[in-house]
Amino acid sequence: MLFGFFDDDNREYDYNRLRKDLENEYAIQSATFSGGFGFCEMLDVKRASNAELLKMAKREGFNLNRYKR
Repeated sequence: MLFGFFDDDNREYDYNRLRKDLENEYAIQSATFSGGFGFCEMLDVKRASNAELLKMAKREGFNLNRYKR
């Protein structure tokens, strides 16, 4: 039962698209105003878990409904 819950959660969002959009967001931030910090954040996105991706997206003000399946 518990494992099924996590499986459903993993299918709830399109994490590949969210990861790509976060990478783009941090790349733009790196190029425009944050410099190295945005670049480091972009690298963090590449190795982030799904839960971490959701936290990053919320922090950046992403509308997570756009990524629901």
